[in-house]
Amino acid sequence: MHLRELAWDGFRNLEVRRLALSPGFNVFEGENAQGKTNVLEAAWWLATLRPLRAARLTELVRFGAKTAQVEAQIERDALVHKLAVRVVEGARQSLREGKLAKPADYFGALAVVVFTPDDAGLVRAAPAERRRYLDRAIFTGRPGHLQTTATHKRALEARNELLRTGAASDVVEAFEWTLAGHAAALVAARRRFIEDFAPQVAETFSEIAGEGVTARVVYRPSVDSDAPEAHRAALEDDRARDRERGHTQRGPQADDLGIEVQGRSGRLYASQGQQRALVLALKIAEIRLLEALFALTPVLLLDDVSSELDPRRNERLFALLHGYRGQVLITTTDAAVLRVPRAARLFRVRAGQVDAEGEVAERTGA
Repeated sequence: MHLRELAWDGFRNLEVRRLALSPGFNVFEGENAQGKTNVLEAAWWLATLRPLRAARLTELVRFGAKTAQVEAQIERDALVHKLAVRVVEGARQSLREGKLAKPADYFGALAVVVFTPDDAGLVRAAPAERRRYLDRAIFTGRPGHLQTTATHKRALEARNELLRTGAASDVVEAFEWTLAGHAAALVAARRRFIEDFAPQVAETFSEIAGEGVTARVVYRPSVDSDAPEAHRAALEDDRARDRERGHTQRGPQADDLGIEVQGRSGRLYASQGQQRALVLALKIAEIRLLEALFALTPVLLLDDVSSELDPRRNERLFALLHGYRGQVLITTTDAAVLRVPRAARLFRVRAGQVDAEGEVAERTGA
């Protein structure tokens, strides 16, 4: 799987462009605040239908433009797919093979994994951030997980509304049966993923961090069961307290992804360097799991990752990438410092203009 072409019009600060990309490494070099990350966001938006950094879709529209659009040709299994996503009058439209498509029909042609400087804060972030990360990671290999999370969210919002408006207990109870089923399905999906994911994280972190430092991820559900009956019982037990607070306290919306170093909480004890290495290990473990379970090699998006790692860990990262068979899009302020494992296509980014400028030669040594 790789992006053959990536194009945009009216997107962020980027001038209109249609880029022919290498199926291997693509390096986007430029000073800060020139638009490098926007190129990666274009690919992310195509793959997930969600902005990478924006809170509102209108933030994606270039100043002075009325609409924003990103489109691409994706080669996968000897087939070429066409995807496009756009903002029109504040609403999102997604197209596959030139036709408007609902998310269920859109997903499946492109999968990406992204690492940005903001991700380094995941270890110490609020549990909600780690839950979002976990669900996104599951979605990359199983697009149907989007429906699992969406149905649970709707059922949860319905119960919360009943609690806030003082609905009768028999009415709340009727909704709880539905919510319990969706909650159990979401917990089961997360637990299955972690069973496969945790060994990959432990192995990958050891390769990046070295020196015998160990890491572990563990799913911490507030209702420790995949059975709808257990979730239904928890909702019933909590109903009076939930009424007082106006929201549902226990369930997948209150769970956490525990990240540990040397058997201790990474949130409390990991150094900044270890936090960055932990998050990078999560991302690379995602890729390895996709390859192992689905024979799927996603597009890897690395945003200024070299500045986030110390030289030793940076060298280990590129050693891991040496054997990576997939496409990589990477941004940097200085292409000369990258230890790219094979020749890479180079693009210069200046004030929103992205221009092809030859290649970055292979550089694996110090």
